[in-house]
Amino acid sequence: MRTIQIAGITSALFAAVITSAAMAESVYRGIDEEGQVVYSDRPLAGYEEVFELDVMHSSAEAIRQRRDNEERLAKAAGIRKAHEAEEAAEAANTQASREQARAKNCAAAKARSEKYNTHRRLYKENADGEREYLSGEELDAARAEAARTADEWCS
Repeated sequence: MRTIQIAGITSALFAAVITSAAMAESVYRGIDEEGQVVYSDRPLAGYEEVFELDVMHSSAEAIRQRRDNEERLAKAAGIRKAHEAEEAAEAANTQASREQARAKNCAAAKARSEKYNTHRRLYKENADGEREYLSGEELDAARAEAARTADEWCS
């Protein structure tokens, strides 16, 4: 019968894990004639406890591969977060540009509507570059269109 006499439980369990070849090992705990705690891979006379250990066999290569995979995943996650941050910043810039353009167009539409409503006569240039004044109906239509455009940009 093979026994292991070790002072602490931690050392005994560690030794059992290192020396085992199976996936699950039983470790038996008992006390010898001198009152020392004894651990064994086989039942002892008067053993008190049985520990079931799940043993995972590993190698330095497997550990290195797992660390490499974790590093690659962390790097990929960092890249993804950077892309998401860039996309969010780009979306914010696009939204700010749209709001700025909308405000500019609103101001221009309000100015045009005010001009059309305060002036008695409006004109447009003809093909020769000469002024052609709008008729009463054309003036009303231009004022209505200017008001509609201002409402559209400013709402």
